[in-house]
Amino acid sequence: MAEIVLYVDSGFGGLHTHLYESTADFTQPALGGVGSGVGGNWNDKVSSMVITSGHWQAFRDINFQVPQGGVLGPGLYSFVEPLGIDNDSMSSIRLVNP
Repeated sequence: MAEIVLYVDSGFGGLHTHLYESTADFTQPALGGVGSGVGGNWNDKVSSMVITSGHWQAFRDINFQVPQGGVLGPGLYSFVEPLGIDNDSMSSIRLVNP
């Protein structure tokens, strides 16, 4: 099973969420999760990520529009900008290869 963990802060800090499949619209997942009391969503919030498995492509806009950076495989990515992804700009992500 593919998995990516997204973080709101660089260096794997702050709130995080686990994704296991392509997500076309980051305005849908709740930022704090169900029942957490934290409002908002994941749109334009990602600053770092951990890819535990699979290969993923990030996009600036919802519905996989305007790709950012290349396809990324497993690894620790403490800040998205060196990857060609603008900080706090991700709006969707596609699982390219599980």
